[in-house]
Amino acid sequence: MKIKDNFWLGLLVGAASFGLFFLLLSLIPWDSLGRFSTRAPYLLAFIPGVILFRMMLVKWDLDKMGRGVLAVTVVGMLLVFFLV
Repeated sequence: MKIKDNFWLGLLVGAASFGLFFLLLSLIPWDSLGRFSTRAPYLLAFIPGVILFRMMLVKWDLDKMGRGVLAVTVVGMLLVFFLV
C-alpha cells in the first residue's frame, strides 16, 4: 500500500507520536531529577519525531510528510523551552 505524501498528514503523525510517547513517559516518576523534572518528559517525547523525520526523508522518500514531522518537532521544542 502506497502512503500519500502530504504535509498535513506529517503534522498529524508528528503530533500523534509526541502525544503517545508523552503518555508513556508520564507514567515514570520524574521527581528525583530535581530541577530538570519539569522539562525531561517533554523533551524525551520528541525523540520519536526525530527518528520518524529521518526515516521519512531518507528511507521512505516521503519529503512532505518528513517536513510536517520536523515542523511539529521544532515548534514543540521551542514551546517547551520558552513556556515550561
